[in-house]
Amino acid sequence: MRISIALLVALFLSVSANAQVKGVALKACENSYDFSGAMDLFDPQYQEHIRGMERNHLNPDVENLVKGQTTAHVGGDLRFLISSVPNHHRALAALTRLALLEHTEMPAESGPYTVRCWLERATLFSPTDGSTFLLYGVYLARNNLMQEALAQLGEAAKLLHDNAEVEYNLGLVYLDLKKYPEARGHAQRAYDLGFPLPGLRRRLESAGVSLN
Repeated sequence: MRISIALLVALFLSVSANAQVKGVALKACENSYDFSGAMDLFDPQYQEHIRGMERNHLNPDVENLVKGQTTAHVGGDLRFLISSVPNHHRALAALTRLALLEHTEMPAESGPYTVRCWLERATLFSPTDGSTFLLYGVYLARNNLMQEALAQLGEAAKLLHDNAEVEYNLGLVYLDLKKYPEARGHAQRAYDLGFPLPGLRRRLESAGVSLN
């Protein structure tokens, strides 16, 4: 149950091109994280429990950021899930979209951590899960923290070999940094691996860089 192209595409396209959070998003995390009782998304012994939690806290209204399922605000249901399952990709992605849409690092009921720190917590809890690094890198990039985004996406690339989503996002970051040879290389790999969207190709062509 690794993160899908559709999920990453939703993360990029469900917010405006200049969407980013403000203020505390620019700060590094300084938290000591509590993992007591935490469950790994991929641990077989927890699968039935996690599915039950998803039924109670991640219905379509929550995942689409419409309204909370058991809490007054969507952030409360998402916080419950990622508190218990730190590397829950769908909940993390939804919380990230919520932060970008509302321009805040801590949507209502989503504390005690900022969204950035929830993502950092996920990578620390499951350091072999490349999808959490991918989500973290995308989030940093959307907030114009490009060098930090490269570090997280680089970790994702080490763990998710030949992954079109990782290559595509690396291409976007290098393009924003105007490092065109690197952007072209990652874009070519993304499309060779079957990434379906033409956005990166078009942006490169607009910058005078051809993939042909």
